[in-house]
Amino acid sequence: MNILKTILYMGSLHGFFTFYFPYQLALTDESLINFGIVRYLAFPLWIIGTLIIIWCSVDMVSKGRGTPAHFDPPKQLVITGPYCYVRNPIYLGGLLVQLGYILWFGSGILISYFVCFVLAYHILIVFIEEPILRNTFGTAYDNYVKRVPRWIPRLGSRS
Repeated sequence: MNILKTILYMGSLHGFFTFYFPYQLALTDESLINFGIVRYLAFPLWIIGTLIIIWCSVDMVSKGRGTPAHFDPPKQLVITGPYCYVRNPIYLGGLLVQLGYILWFGSGILISYFVCFVLAYHILIVFIEEPILRNTFGTAYDNYVKRVPRWIPRLGSRS
């Protein structure tokens, strides 16, 4: 059942806000910046961001015994896979996808959308998710926070 809930939740949430809506916004906007050949870096950003979202969603179900949804969170603290390097890899994956759209379309609206998402994610994490995780997992979460950064992956070491 967690698999189905995760597919529905992530498919609707990230499917809309990470993939569909930014694409539709870009279609309505003139290109502000022409990135030239650099725009092709959008493809690896889209692929890497999408794979991170999928990998973390699978880990939430298989290792966390829950879902990425706030209404049905994992029962176990997930600190493996991408979570070894950054505490919020699903959001980071979504932002990578959006950066890909910015490179591909050069849209000013997408740049604004991206900035709004960074701020919204940060507020959600700091004021809602982290206090819930701290209350749910206690010392284990506090130790995890000391080892793993919130946003910028620490690629040199694993937790």
